[in-house]
Amino acid sequence: MFKTIFHTALILGMAIGGGAWLTWYALRGSDHFEAVTIGGWTAYPQAGTPDADPYAKARLARDGSLSLGAAEGVIFFADKDSGGGALSGKCSYSLEGASPSARLWTLFAVKKNQTPLQVADQNWPTSLHSEGIVYDNDGKFKVAVAANARANNWLAIPSTGEFMLAFTLYDSPVATNKGLVETSFPTLKKVGCHA
Repeated sequence: MFKTIFHTALILGMAIGGGAWLTWYALRGSDHFEAVTIGGWTAYPQAGTPDADPYAKARLARDGSLSLGAAEGVIFFADKDSGGGALSGKCSYSLEGASPSARLWTLFAVKKNQTPLQVADQNWPTSLHSEGIVYDNDGKFKVAVAANARANNWLAIPSTGEFMLAFTLYDSPVATNKGLVETSFPTLKKVGCHA
């Protein structure tokens, strides 16, 4: 009798534990089925719509986050530089190029779980937007992404740890999946690293 109870408890424990682990594993990543990648930037334009895949809906429910609607905009993330290396606070980067067509765009650094990063000094610029930066004569821009202060356009990041850049396009045709192939994004080049 005790042997039967033990085996039943063991099987139930394996079933519940295995099911919980498989659910966690399926929801832990950000690899949605509808991912759109342009250059080094990846977005999930269907995430906030009724057409989103079930895993994307479950991730949003688990995280308690709100996505932009298709008519509002889309968020692109970059977690690697143009050479394929992971973004690290120990390195400095240069974001260069032109923005896709959008009424407004914002740029900020986030952790892997997409929460904003905190830097040492609260007066440092931890986010930028299209109306507050200096452009070149040809309409392109260059933003220094570094832990130490830089001249002109500078996005402050912590001096340690990995991060991602979030590039949000508001009221953009990119959000409606039109013209994605022709759209160009700024490139993120590694400038150097410190110990």
